[in-house]
Amino acid sequence: MEMQLDTLPKLLKRNFERWGNREIAFRDKDYGLWNEYTWKDVYENVKYFSLGLLSLGLKPGERAAIIGDNEPQWYWSSFAIQAARGITVALFTDAIPDEIQYIVEHSDSKFIIARDQEQVDKILAVYDKLPKVEKIIWWYWKGMRKYEQSFITSYEQVKELGKKYEESHPKAFEKNIDAAKGEETANIFYTSGTTGLPKGAIITHRSLIGSAESTLTLFDLTQKDNILCYLPPAWVGEAFFTTVPHLVMGAKLNTLEEPETIFHDIYEITPNMILGGPRQWEGWVSKIRAKIEEAGGLEKLVYKMLMPMALKVGKAIEEGEKLPLWRRILHWFVDLILLQAIRDKLGLTKCRFAITAGSVTGTDTMAFMNSIGVRLRQVYGSTEGGMISGHRSDSILTRTIGPPLPGVEVRVSGDGEIMIRSPYLFSGYHKNQDAYEKTVRNAWWYSGDAGTIDEQGHLIYMDRVTELAQLSSGEKYAPQWIESSLRFSQYIKDAITVGEGKECVTAIINMDYENVGRWAERNHLTYTTYTDLSQKPEVSKLVREDIDRVNKQLTPMTRIRKYVLLHKEFDP
Repeated sequence: MEMQLDTLPKLLKRNFERWGNREIAFRDKDYGLWNEYTWKDVYENVKYFSLGLLSLGLKPGERAAIIGDNEPQWYWSSFAIQAARGITVALFTDAIPDEIQYIVEHSDSKFIIARDQEQVDKILAVYDKLPKVEKIIWWYWKGMRKYEQSFITSYEQVKELGKKYEESHPKAFEKNIDAAKGEETANIFYTSGTTGLPKGAIITHRSLIGSAESTLTLFDLTQKDNILCYLPPAWVGEAFFTTVPHLVMGAKLNTLEEPETIFHDIYEITPNMILGGPRQWEGWVSKIRAKIEEAGGLEKLVYKMLMPMALKVGKAIEEGEKLPLWRRILHWFVDLILLQAIRDKLGLTKCRFAITAGSVTGTDTMAFMNSIGVRLRQVYGSTEGGMISGHRSDSILTRTIGPPLPGVEVRVSGDGEIMIRSPYLFSGYHKNQDAYEKTVRNAWWYSGDAGTIDEQGHLIYMDRVTELAQLSSGEKYAPQWIESSLRFSQYIKDAITVGEGKECVTAIINMDYENVGRWAERNHLTYTTYTDLSQKPEVSKLVREDIDRVNKQLTPMTRIRKYVLLHKEFDP
């Protein structure tokens, strides 16, 4: 009978037994060459490093911290810690010595595993203040030969200790894996600490696997697929979308040579799934536009002729419009002539799952990616709440973050705060029970995010609750969300809302002169200047339609009741 696959090391063991040397598990680029590792390679690295940690004294429930880039040794070290029934504490690579000291000290980490000299030096700067740290273990050799301290050792040396340990403790690795339970802690992820010192969220194996499996109901990932692995391992989203799906489905992880080589490496990888934040996707759009500017005359001409057609389709897709047959045929032609080449240059020809998370991605970026045939899908989750919602392939509404995932319940409190009840919630804050009890009440986690649920059951993220404004009635509303929703219109260039302490919300609006001008010409509306056009009743009615669109997504008390269409643009 197959054992219950409720921990990450159990999944790793299953994959090793299933695929061994027959399938590639991990690819890493170094000095321009791709190094491939089978499931057997991964398993043996994890096994002997884990046994080495046992020989150094790591006990169940103890912590070990890791700081370094996305490289095989990072992930193998983490799996090894967990296989020893220890807990991984992930640090961001740009953490300064004081931040390292706080997290390592607060988590009571026994070992620190660091990539290279740069990270080791940061640790040494505060090492005297970390009496509980017994070993610093590095995995990249460059610059490390000069260190002679007895508490500094290498990844390979720890593996050798593990091989010796196995001789006197046969099957210790396998016994540890089999004995572990899903409710045991896998990781402590430290939040950003925007409202004070970072808090360590305790995440169990069951929560990580459950969140990933729930998310995979949106994406039919397979063992043959390639996952791009480049986001910080200290961010829980990286685990949900790369590390854990890699173990659950057996998909291949692919890491970059350097952050600066991302576009070239993606071209070589041609990944099937990419997760990025708004900044990453905006970078892709900027790269496309820069490439076009560098292109020759004919290529640039083709782009300028055909891209507007593609963008119209992207906008229509974004707004949920059903395209007529003639438009679909035209888009197929544009795709054949132009868009396939763009996707090929970006390495996105095989990308079936383009995912954006972290914060709401701009509508222009979403529309552009849609226009080139890369369907961006928004997902929503958090360190404490796990994965919460996401777009299904047949229901992508740009202004939402999708319906709740299987097993996840979502409510909105009377104050407009998003509340989550889920089997994948975090288990508490390390050494901070008071903070946990403030955010989790009656099994519901209060997210601190403001939002609403639309008629189709999609969750709409508005802002942080602390950023809400309040009407004189006490009703709260989200100024930034309303303003960005208004700017979503092609006819509104900018908008400001006023309502704090007032009876209702009022919008001050700048029209988009170029787009409204084109609309006026199509509708045979004559005008002379910006001021003249902005004061036309027909234009006011046009803007009113967009206000009505936004109001449909707001509660009755927070809807825009008054608006002013300015006769001139806002000052820059």
